[in-house]
Amino acid sequence: MTILTRRAFLKVAGVTGAALLTGCQVREDAAPVAAGGSSAGEAALAPAPVEILVTPTGSLYIQSYSSRPTVQGESWNLNVHGLVERPRTLTLADVRSFPKVEELRTLECIGNPVGGSLIGNIVWGGFAAQALWDDVGILPEATRARFEAEDDYSTSVEMKWISQPGALLVYEMNGEPLPTAHGFPLRILMPGLYGQKMPKWIREIEFINYDHVGYWESRGWSDVASVQTNSIIQQPRELGGLPQGSVPVFGVAFAGLRRIARVEVRLDEGDWLAAELIQAESPLTWTQWAFDWPADAGRHRIAVRASDETGFVQSTEADSILSSSYPDGTDNIHSVVVSVG
Repeated sequence: MTILTRRAFLKVAGVTGAALLTGCQVREDAAPVAAGGSSAGEAALAPAPVEILVTPTGSLYIQSYSSRPTVQGESWNLNVHGLVERPRTLTLADVRSFPKVEELRTLECIGNPVGGSLIGNIVWGGFAAQALWDDVGILPEATRARFEAEDDYSTSVEMKWISQPGALLVYEMNGEPLPTAHGFPLRILMPGLYGQKMPKWIREIEFINYDHVGYWESRGWSDVASVQTNSIIQQPRELGGLPQGSVPVFGVAFAGLRRIARVEVRLDEGDWLAAELIQAESPLTWTQWAFDWPADAGRHRIAVRASDETGFVQSTEADSILSSSYPDGTDNIHSVVVSVG
């Protein structure tokens, strides 16, 4: 994958800082805002991005099931055990001794509602998990990996998720050590899954041959938690007041392991029209889309849908802007209502 240079990273981070959202609630000030003003009652509009955006560390959503733990790096250990030939207890220095990998990846929460803010695109730094699996020697009878975190959160995944190419154990984001809020000293990333299955503050990985029901799974959330194909309108915002004329409409689409093949926009009850796409080499990075709308006066509904490389097309209309993602995530169509002129 092509990784942005430091200069490019700083450039896109500056562009996207106002565009992305912080925390687990939809912020009212989260729409991109261009420099300068606009007429009274009308939203300031940002130009559509022209390259893949990186989410600033402070703007990535934060989701935890309980209070945030305080972990001291010098005393932290990762215990890898269970159905392995050579159990290991690793220090932070041990973790950082593996060959380093940096990759641009999108992270999304399974609880992200239609059009929601619980998604971001980060340059992650760490190492290929397979190097550790080779080191401990996972036994053939292992069917799942169980994770336990410093806040006592637990979950598990089938072996196919943790052993796939691209599984990473990460200790940096955007070139800096993981902040406590995002999992210092170590978290795991597995392609194709929502954040529910990729815990922060990992202290234990156990390879097992039985079913394990984790915290959120015991409350009805999916035990697979694979990413659904979805698309989001980031500009304009719901109920936004817009000027007549050319309006940049844009957002992101994501489908986990699957590449986004097409994004389409519908204005009111018209036809679905193709949007322009900006894509990275890997489907693990979100697709950005843009559409130039010649807006005329009145009240209008704008909708977006994505198609992925398997042929799946979003087809279910969301019944509200915060339509629930329970229990599997959502692939409902996002739409916004705006007033022009």
